[in-house]
Amino acid sequence: PVPIRRDEIFRLISEKGAIKVTELSEQLGVTNMTIRRDLESLEKEGIIERTHGGAIAANRRVQEPLFYQKMRYHNTEKDAIAKVVTSLIEDNDTIFLNSGTTTLRIFTRILAKNVKLVTNNAYFPTLTLPDHIEVISTGGVFRKESFTYIGDGALQSISRVYATKSFLGVDGFDVEFGITTPVQPEAQINRTMIEHTQGPVYIVADSSKLAKVSHFFVAPVHVVYALITDVGITKEQKTAFEEAGIKVIIG
Repeated sequence: PVPIRRDEIFRLISEKGAIKVTELSEQLGVTNMTIRRDLESLEKEGIIERTHGGAIAANRRVQEPLFYQKMRYHNTEKDAIAKVVTSLIEDNDTIFLNSGTTTLRIFTRILAKNVKLVTNNAYFPTLTLPDHIEVISTGGVFRKESFTYIGDGALQSISRVYATKSFLGVDGFDVEFGITTPVQPEAQINRTMIEHTQGPVYIVADSSKLAKVSHFFVAPVHVVYALITDVGITKEQKTAFEEAGIKVIIG
């Protein structure tokens, strides 16, 4: 019966935190279409939220703090991540760095390198820069909440570049649900950076971002070469990412 199946769906989502439509379909022996209708009904009740290809428990959704609020948190972890990134950047690299406070920490550490940085982070150009480093700001529509540039102008700037490496901060990174972000235009920015990276794509995320899901899908986990995170990652999380083919580097 439908009520019993929906109770079971809610139980599975509550237990796992997040689950795919295909997984629910296999476990419950019904079609994907039936599962989607069930999820739509449960979402209307306010007890789950649908995501790209699945659903999460309502209390698992990542909300977006303001840029200056994020600057206050997890700074030790962000510095550890930035130190690792510095060792991975070589002279003459062309690098994508997206918006966020983790990438800001990275930026301040790599100023000694002879590199070209392409970024939609509106905070970078406000800093004093040495002559040998070239920073290309995408421009575009300024979004004050995240201190970033979005929109067609930013996307066009990114599309004209092919980077050797990218280091992307994220709001959520999950083995099943991939890279996610709270804002649709920023999801498009991040996706375009990934598509225009010739070399490795690195996710730079403190452990509070792991196994979390935000509103908008950016890309699946298989596009990521490595995750750079801190010692707060659990053994289970590390194993799950490695089994998905992602190198895990702990700062």
